[in-house]
Formats: sequence, C-alpha cells, structure tokens
Amino acid sequence: MGLLSYDAKEIVLDKIKDFNIPKEDISKLSKMREDFVSFFTPEKIKSLSPEDYFPGLGKKDDCLGYQLEWGTIDLGSIKGGSIVKYGTREQFSEIKNLLIDLTGLTDEMAQFYEADGNLTQKSKSLISNSLKIRGMKSGRTVLGKILSIYYPATFIALFNDQDYFLGKMVKDYSNDYVGLESYIRNNYLLLKIKEELLSEPVFIKALSTNEFNNDVFCRFLYFCFDKTRETEEIETEQEIRMEALETEHYQKLIHRNFSKLFKNYRYYDEETQNSHEGHYSTEDAGTMDFLCVDESDNLIVIELKRKGTDETLAQLCRYMGWVKENLAKENQKVLGIIISESKDIKLEYAIKVVPNVTLKQMTLDVIIKDFEYTSKIQGVDKKHKK
Repeated sequence: MGLLSYDAKEIVLDKIKDFNIPKEDISKLSKMREDFVSFFTPEKIKSLSPEDYFPGLGKKDDCLGYQLEWGTIDLGSIKGGSIVKYGTREQFSEIKNLLIDLTGLTDEMAQFYEADGNLTQKSKSLISNSLKIRGMKSGRTVLGKILSIYYPATFIALFNDQDYFLGKMVKDYSNDYVGLESYIRNNYLLLKIKEELLSEPVFIKALSTNEFNNDVFCRFLYFCFDKTRETEEIETEQEIRMEALETEHYQKLIHRNFSKLFKNYRYYDEETQNSHEGHYSTEDAGTMDFLCVDESDNLIVIELKRKGTDETLAQLCRYMGWVKENLAKENQKVLGIIISESKDIKLEYAIKVVPNVTLKQMTLDVIIKDFEYTSKIQGVDKKHKK
C-alpha cells in the first residue's frame, strides 16, 4: 500500500494531464546548481572565512550564504527569517566543519538512507552536529538547500513547504522532528511518493516530459497543490471548527473524570464550574477551560488544546494575568498548565522562559471489559460477571 491518500492520488492523476514544464527551464536549474557546486568546491569551503559564508557582511557573488539566499532562488527559496538560521559567528568553526561534512559525500541514497528508509550513521552524524549549532537546531532551510544543490538526485528542493505537501498527500501525516532531521526524513517520504507515481501506468502515459527528476517533481507538487491565500484561509477555518469540536469533547471527558485526573485539585467555583463542565468565564479575558485551586492554595489555570502552540501559551498567560489581577490574594501564586495531544517546536521554545507554566500530554485509552452486576439469590447478594 502506497503513501498517497486516495484523494491525493485522484488530484495528481488529474493534474498530470495538464502539467508541462519546458526542458530549458529544467536545464537552467541544472546549470545554476552546477555553477554553485563548481565554485564552492570542498577546497573552497575548507578555506571559507565568516565574510565568505554569512550574508550581509559585504560580499555577494562569492558569499555562500548570499548565493543560497538570493543567487540561487530558483533552486528553492529560503529567504526571510533571522540571519541566525546560518548559525552564529561564535560557532563558525563548527559550522565550517559541518559544511565540509555535508558537501563531501556522493549523490547516492545509500549515503543517507538504509534500505528500509531508516537514517544511516552518516545522516545521524550530520544531524547530531547540526543540533550543536545555535540557529541550525530547528531550521531546515540552509542545510536542506545545500543538500538539494550538491545531491539533486537524492534531495528535493522543498524546505519549509515539506509539511504542507506531505499533509496534503499522506493520510494522518505528522512530523515529530525538527531541523535537519525533519528535512531528511520528510525528503524520504517525498521520494517514496515520487516512486509511487512513477509506478502508475496512467501517470506515466500522461507525463509530457521524458524526465521526471526531483526538479520536475518539485514543480509538479506546486502545480497540484497551489498554496493560495484563499485556499489556506478555507482550510484554516475548517481546521479551527474541527479542533473546536474535538476540544469540546475532551473538555467533557476531563470534567467527568476531574477528581480522578486531578486528585489534589478542586474547582475554584465548584457550583458554577460543575454546571458548565469546568469552564470559568470572565467578562473581558475570555473563558478558561478549567480554573482550580491546589492543596497549597495556588490558583491553577488549565488550557486544553488538541495541538499546543505558542499561541496557546499566549492565551493561557492572558487568563493567568486576569486571575492574578482579579482573583489572587496577596502572595497567592497563579500557575498554568497546558494539556494537549501534541505540541510544536514553537511552544517548546516559548515555554522555556515561562517557569510557572507546565505542559502535559493528553492520551485517551479505551478499555472494554465485562460488566459486574449483582443479583439476589435466596436473599444473598452475589456479584457475577457475564
């Protein structure tokens, strides 16, 4: 069974009939890539200075960072964002060593992936070294683009848009990785989708070009799943409605089992909150999912989400501020808890500097077992199972 969902397969098989890309456009991309690699040779990279690497320090044509950002924009855009995505000058030695490792391999799948799709030791080493460099820990653009330029048969020039396309094509897609590891693992999924398409006779028959390399595949994905603002707004509205329904369901479950899940907590206003499934409403700050008091008389604000983001933290802080201003006694602490099924890397970063907020994961277990029932036989109660 392939990775492509049924709906995605319908889209790509329909779109391929109208897809066409001039051969000269693909040749232009290949030439741009060859020029970059022939200039930034392994020897050149070994002798790089900070001015030869970091954009914005005066150099352009012979600056690796500038060429990645602007000079080769047709090979995939990584413009925007903080300059720290290139790492920091204090760690330039580590950055250069990583670049030497990145560009000293061969354009073969076996360099980066095992036969079963797991990462090779070389990939793991590259990832490990990237995680030691501030700015490169979570970003996938700079290192991803370098890989796609030096190894175009193995890596696809998709960076921040990997999640978008995989979310469109793969049912129940999720990404639990960050930075270079996220890019490499997602790239493997995209390669498998490309392989799946090339095994479809209908797809091959409709393909207008003799070559379906990674550059063509990349352009085809943008052709199939257009990232227009209107589409994004519609999808966002649908996602918001779906999340609201799921969160409402979780709210009821937690309220129903509150005393079991939070043995040391009680509702701040038990009468009101019990009649509103744990909710506590304010006039000007919104409605809290749960407002509680613990054994130490701390006020606890709980925010419930299907997926926790840094926006969730901002919302929780707003509620906590309202509680501190309107409900907390002198020296009474106000603490916060985010409960979610999943989280993103932005929330992990944000929560590091908010010490009075904790993050907890919510999982649901379903248990099916026999009922216990009581029957009276000859005046004696006996428990039976059936």
